[in-house]
Amino acid sequence: MRTGIRQVSVVVGLCALALALVLSACGGSGGSTTTSSTTAEKPEAESIPPEGTSTEAESESKPASFTGEEPSAEWPSVGGDVGGTRYSTAEQITPENVGELKLAYAAPLDPKGTKSGSGGENNPIESEGVIYAASSSANPTVGAYEATTGKQLWQTTSVDMGISPLEKATGTRGMAIGEGLLYVEMPGGYLVGLDQKTGKLEWKTLINTQKVFQYSQPTPVYWDGLVYIGQSGSDIIGGLRGFVKAVDAKTGKVAWTFSTLPKVGTPGAKTWDSKKELTDGGGGVWTNPVIDPKLGLAYFPTGNPWPDIGGRGPGDDDYMDGVVALDMKTGKLKWFYQTTHHDEWDYDCAQPPVLWEHEVEGQQVKGLSVGCKNGYVYELDRETGEPVTPVKEEELSNAKSDPKAKAEDEKLGWVKQNGEPLTEPIPVDAGEVVPHCASKNLLPPEAPDGKGFEYACAYMYFGKDHYTAGWNGTSLDWPPSSYDPTTGYTYYCANVGIHAAKLKGFGVKQTSEIETFPQLYANGEGEGATEPRQGWVTALNVEDNKVAWQVKDKSGTECAGGSATSAGGVVFVPDSTGVLHAYDASTGKEVWSYEHGSLSIDAPPIVYENEGKEYVAIAATLEGQAALLGFALGAEEPAPLTTPVKGAGASGGEEVFTSNCGSCHTLAAAGTTGQVGPNLDELKPDEKTVQTQVETGGDKMPSFKGKLSPAEIKSVATFVSKSAGKE
Repeated sequence: MRTGIRQVSVVVGLCALALALVLSACGGSGGSTTTSSTTAEKPEAESIPPEGTSTEAESESKPASFTGEEPSAEWPSVGGDVGGTRYSTAEQITPENVGELKLAYAAPLDPKGTKSGSGGENNPIESEGVIYAASSSANPTVGAYEATTGKQLWQTTSVDMGISPLEKATGTRGMAIGEGLLYVEMPGGYLVGLDQKTGKLEWKTLINTQKVFQYSQPTPVYWDGLVYIGQSGSDIIGGLRGFVKAVDAKTGKVAWTFSTLPKVGTPGAKTWDSKKELTDGGGGVWTNPVIDPKLGLAYFPTGNPWPDIGGRGPGDDDYMDGVVALDMKTGKLKWFYQTTHHDEWDYDCAQPPVLWEHEVEGQQVKGLSVGCKNGYVYELDRETGEPVTPVKEEELSNAKSDPKAKAEDEKLGWVKQNGEPLTEPIPVDAGEVVPHCASKNLLPPEAPDGKGFEYACAYMYFGKDHYTAGWNGTSLDWPPSSYDPTTGYTYYCANVGIHAAKLKGFGVKQTSEIETFPQLYANGEGEGATEPRQGWVTALNVEDNKVAWQVKDKSGTECAGGSATSAGGVVFVPDSTGVLHAYDASTGKEVWSYEHGSLSIDAPPIVYENEGKEYVAIAATLEGQAALLGFALGAEEPAPLTTPVKGAGASGGEEVFTSNCGSCHTLAAAGTTGQVGPNLDELKPDEKTVQTQVETGGDKMPSFKGKLSPAEIKSVATFVSKSAGKE
């Protein structure tokens, strides 16, 4: 029975082909083996000194060394350690004293006087008393700060590096250090190496050589002279051939490349229907890899194929929707595990895996857990890729209840390579981080077309006759998970949002970089079927993949940013209203929370110790500015970043608008050109309309109630209504 695994072993006689072929054991005769898709690429590294780089307190800063193989009391890699456990050995903060945790510093992440940044989804890193963080904007700022005070050591921007701003870019999710350099991918897909001491640009390499639209830059990871990074991009309108690269840490030159979308003529391509599908068929890598230096393997989560829904022929579509394990030095494929075959639901694996070692059924296992957007968590043996807790291939949930939809979709390619019906790998008797099936209590009584819903589970056929509910495509998105070796639990930040889909027609083409699923009515989000969403924080026991404890937010509050944990026994997780929560790692009891009238958090927290004191730090948007916040026991509250907005009126509203709304909306008076939401210069809304929309959200816009203070909401409403269409 197929469970998604493709095991690969290397044959000496094929070594000469190692630069051309992708490893796979699927569809070959006699259990044939293959070689890696490493390619000899022309390096695109440039050594271009930046202009305008700030080097404040140069003499006080020093390059932090990299020590990230095992968890420590520092946070030198995006996942704490290169295995991505997001676990700190600092033990000062405990469930008993976490109530004394207070804000210790609030450091602005953008240069003074700028007005377009936010904390975004950036994950800071910390080593030897220096913390590195970035803001999120069209021209993101990267900086170094004292880990105890937040004092700025240096800052530099994309423009300083000679990289043009991109209006629809959202900045980075994290960075890496090594060889005395700081590595981060900037808008446009440039991986840069900055001097850790000064921020001076040492080299930059164009990773996004296809020049596809990229709204979120992948996160690099450093180990032993190489920087590992993937390629994200537009798998919505096509144009992306997914890949991962290893880059020389000192020079920026590409060492090897592995194509997550296999090249024509290689064994992995046999799982695709045609050569045309292999030209721009997706496979983006949206987050960072994790690494096992002892096994010499790097593990990358992979994205979904393109088109998202319909338009492809039969097949499993390697190496989409799963995890590839690659030799760190050569890029050769060791194994591939697929969590969704022939993805027609946008169920990519968007969060980094977590590595762990624990006893499972009496055997010590080197494990890997990965959660994907299908809402399931898979536990694999990281040496072989085999599941360590049961997984069973199951037919799609409405295969029997909706035979008409099944027949229609199968005619359009929703079948295996041999023409048999699709099956999907489902963990057996596993804990639910979100519900996998729709039910009456999760949906309104009527569908948008006035008929009743058909209730289904995660994997379902789409029909034209009625709305089928069960698709939960963002339940386990990019926010990273964590692992505590003392409890044996992995901690997941997920969101319940049952979706309902009714097929419009697979012939409808995607033409927008932002609009998704035009093949479905309401873009796959039947009115009333998606909101309000609800965040779940779940601890899974790696011994059996079952729930140890679970905390559910109130309706309308989502889990945001991901989790981090520490030896003191506390798990930190933010929510969508800007509240940072702390839970007892063993029981799930909430033991602390922090909220501020004008705080927005979309990033994961980190935990580190410096000068004998433990800190929790997080990138956020505070008082309308991108900020790095640090918390410590018994700290004295720092002064505010800015003077809070007072009362109504347009004064102060421009800053609030630019920081929170400008990336999505066009408004000439604010100098913004966002295209996600309506063009406000064309819409010309009145003040009441703006205030209501900002407070309640809707039509894919989030609510800012709780993220912005009442005065800030009033000020932005006044500014927009008085400014729209005036310039």
